[in-house]
Amino acid sequence: MCVALFSNFLVTTGHDRQRLLEVAVLTVVATAAIIRQLVPGACPVPVFQSRGDKLLGVFFLLGVVGSLQAFSTARALFEVSIFFLLYVFALQIAREIELGGHAVLLRLLQAVGAVCALHSLKFWVVYVTGLAAGAPLEVADFINGFSNVRFFNHTQTPILPLLILLCCITPRASRLHWLWWSLTAYWWMALFAVAGRGTMVGMAAGCIAVALLQRRLAIPYLRTVAMSAALGLLGYAVFLVAIPLLSGGAPFGAFASMIERTAADPASNRLVLWRRATELILAHPWLGVGPMHFAHNAGDLHTGAHPHDWIMQIASEWGIPALLCLCTALALAGKTLLRAGSKLQQDARLDQAICSALIAGAAAILVDGLVSGLFVMPQSQLAVVLYLGCAIGWCRGRAGRIHGNAGPARIQAAGLGLLVAGAALCLALVVWPDMQARYRNEPWRPEVAALNQDVKWPRLWLAGFF
Repeated sequence: MCVALFSNFLVTTGHDRQRLLEVAVLTVVATAAIIRQLVPGACPVPVFQSRGDKLLGVFFLLGVVGSLQAFSTARALFEVSIFFLLYVFALQIAREIELGGHAVLLRLLQAVGAVCALHSLKFWVVYVTGLAAGAPLEVADFINGFSNVRFFNHTQTPILPLLILLCCITPRASRLHWLWWSLTAYWWMALFAVAGRGTMVGMAAGCIAVALLQRRLAIPYLRTVAMSAALGLLGYAVFLVAIPLLSGGAPFGAFASMIERTAADPASNRLVLWRRATELILAHPWLGVGPMHFAHNAGDLHTGAHPHDWIMQIASEWGIPALLCLCTALALAGKTLLRAGSKLQQDARLDQAICSALIAGAAAILVDGLVSGLFVMPQSQLAVVLYLGCAIGWCRGRAGRIHGNAGPARIQAAGLGLLVAGAALCLALVVWPDMQARYRNEPWRPEVAALNQDVKWPRLWLAGFF
């Protein structure tokens, strides 16, 4: 499951192919969920069980209602469906961790580490060959497989806290110990090299949250954060500054110019997006303009197909009631995580490290999402699902609320199976016509071509407006 989640790190290039792979993965997830709900003894996934889950049910219902009055009902329902199936995916990952405990969580983290290591290997191959040929490094060398450097940063945010956790919980005697440390240091080095400010601010917020909430118990995790970041900065100085200079070239990286760029434009053209989002919220406070429809209502700005802020995105597209449901569900989830951490023994080093990583990850994701498209792009959506699966599974395992194999009532199971099947069908109904048009090489419609002459602002597809 994890390898499928991150296979576009390895074999898929570009936003549209990443979106197609996400749809394919979620279709498999939907099939597995239907089987688990309907086949006797198949260990069902509990959906809409807790108070927070029920609030998410209301959130999705409001999204469906808002979609019916949107400009493009099909695309609005696509967004609702993909969010719903991502939620189901997170619950399936959580189910495995809930049942398998630390062993499953460790194997999952190691699988993530292995895929990230293979992705980093691409960079080192380019680095060595480029150095030998005298070719300068480019940003694309770090983000192999991604259409945009920020899409890579969005994916780094949920993964970095988990890689740091992998360093924490891997014994020094293990042969993999230094592999995970080297990989995490590279992850930091790549972040510094491409100056991912949202990820940096998110990680800083995560560290502050852990320090305030865990206090002394957070020291081992925060020490690992500091040491791995320092190694990443050292790698930046050696591999991207010193070695290129000694080879007669120029140092690489946007890190040195980040302060100047931030001082010149702190919001990086986001203010115009936030103003438009505010206008849409005031004009459509109850149901929004429709999921995904900021892309339609902000096409004239030529700046972005989403507000680069998850709160404004939900409020403007889904409506304020849906935002309140989502925020309340998130607050309940955070309370559950903190309650699980408070019940741990002080000498439970493994669980304390996991709790610290999950708190750091939650803060990093939510803060980065306030200034980025973390919840919009396909690869980062899957990475967030991985984090959520780990967090939900660990919390449920600590609470001892492992759901049995008896499953829900027959009518409830059938209803959930229909919901999942309907969501998967909605994905297919939107994707299939678009792909047919693409592979027939049909030209863009005039309104789409006019908005994508130079820079493209992706949302569902690379041509982000509709």
